[in-house]
Amino acid sequence: MSLREHERRVLAQIERQLSEDAPDLAGRLEAFGSDDPDAPVDPGLRSWKPWVACGLIAAVTAGLLVMLFVLTPSAPQPEAPAPAETSQESVPGPAPEGEPADGPPEPAEPVG
Repeated sequence: MSLREHERRVLAQIERQLSEDAPDLAGRLEAFGSDDPDAPVDPGLRSWKPWVACGLIAAVTAGLLVMLFVLTPSAPQPEAPAPAETSQESVPGPAPEGEPADGPPEPAEPVG
């Protein structure tokens, strides 16, 4: 936002009067000002440093959230109900090869 000519003249007059009345204060205030009133206040804001700071804060926050979720124990899951027993007898599956399907093997009769 640029100043009108009248406003610039008024500011210049205030600066001159301040320089005459309080030269120490005027010297301190000149250190903060710039010659161009439309100049950005802090040209460093356009640099990469603020972005690095924001990136570090975001990375630390994300890391803490991951640690929180990893280290926090989860709620215990309910156990699955046991299968209901049926009144039917279980049917045996096929017998492995080499063994009779009827049950335990019979002892061999002595030869002799």
